[in-house]
Amino acid sequence: MVIVAGRPALADAARRATQIALGATIVLSPFRARIELLARPTAAVYGDFTDLLLFWSDIAVVVTLGAWLLSLLARPRPISVGPRFLAYPVVGLLIVAALGVPFATDIGLAAYHEIRLAVLALLALCAINEVDRIDRVVPSICLMVVVQAIVGIGQALSQHSLGIAGLGEHELSPSLGVSVVTAADGVRYLRAYGLADHPNILGGVLTFALLLIAGSVARRSAPGPSLATVTFGIGAATLFVTFSRGAWLGLVVGLLALGSMLAVRRDRASIHALARVLLAGAIICLPFVAPFVSVLEARSDTSGQIVTEARSLNERSALVEVTNQVFSAHPVLGVGIGALPLAIEQARPAFDFQYQPSSVVLLDVAAETGLFGAAFYAVIVVAPWLAMLRHRARWTVDLAGSSAALAAVTIVGLFDYYTWSYSAGRIWSWLVLAMWAVAYRTAAAGQTDAA
Repeated sequence: MVIVAGRPALADAARRATQIALGATIVLSPFRARIELLARPTAAVYGDFTDLLLFWSDIAVVVTLGAWLLSLLARPRPISVGPRFLAYPVVGLLIVAALGVPFATDIGLAAYHEIRLAVLALLALCAINEVDRIDRVVPSICLMVVVQAIVGIGQALSQHSLGIAGLGEHELSPSLGVSVVTAADGVRYLRAYGLADHPNILGGVLTFALLLIAGSVARRSAPGPSLATVTFGIGAATLFVTFSRGAWLGLVVGLLALGSMLAVRRDRASIHALARVLLAGAIICLPFVAPFVSVLEARSDTSGQIVTEARSLNERSALVEVTNQVFSAHPVLGVGIGALPLAIEQARPAFDFQYQPSSVVLLDVAAETGLFGAAFYAVIVVAPWLAMLRHRARWTVDLAGSSAALAAVTIVGLFDYYTWSYSAGRIWSWLVLAMWAVAYRTAAAGQTDAA
């Protein structure tokens, strides 16, 4: 009787723990800080592509799922899988990826990444069931942005790391072999890493976060500045100094999607709120433009005169070519999830660039999981937009904000691979998909944006 009487309290405590751990997952998501479970060094492939790692964010994910399971055991309740047109291809992708593990280029590595993929799918399922609206996660998103902004802006302005290696920060300097932009005059400018593994990853995470924040501010339509508005501006400035072109484009496309959906709704209050958010971003970004004009010129150069920028473009082209070659050689089940860099090394023992996935996520999915895996992934990408076009009358501001983030994930996936191949990008691609499912469910139920 005592145990039965205590179950409701246990269920409530476990659900609170789930929400806290989910917030911690968001805050820790960009961190490259990790525990090395098993080092598997190779001569040519970057260690993060071969080692078995447990990131700090992974620990938060496991705690989130553990607390959620406990809450379900203490208070059994139906579990929503979200829209069937997303649930079925997600399950299909997981099954196809699992079928490819025994035939992978590296069976152990593929099994490890299959487990990671399944765990993140469960995280998305947890978010669909435990988050009733996007506002619930915005405080955690804002905290994540502020933490990364403090570090990232500090790195960009000082042009070196801040000495917090204990939190996973890289050792950074323009003179080291890290990601920099070389201006036309030969000066090397360090890009902002924050606590992420690469500026592009930080830029992508910030883009997805900023779009969800913008949607949240538009939803409330409150006059005057807010903490979320200021956070958007600070995050936009940090995104600027990552100098990530793919992330910049993702933000622009996402904002266009958000604005267009609000315009279709004829929601003037939300449009005005969005305009204030964008104005805050422009004002806070403006002081960072003048010191980095030469960087902007280099990143927009298409003449091929700047050697490092030309090499970057050549590398992307070469990786697309060799990844397509790998896919053509393994069209059914692929080379195994996570094993593409090793497969590229085998296909091109003499390669002028680093062994890594191509910049096109769909091609990487095809090479790693085969044609059927790519087909399931393509459905996951396209289905939300088809569903929204069929039900334009149901659009809400939450749906507009989450759709903006979803558009950015897709755009980024055309220029970089981290939404599929890196922990931070994976977490955010699954969380954005879950937030979209939550907003779509609310809209389909005919609920308004009112809290």
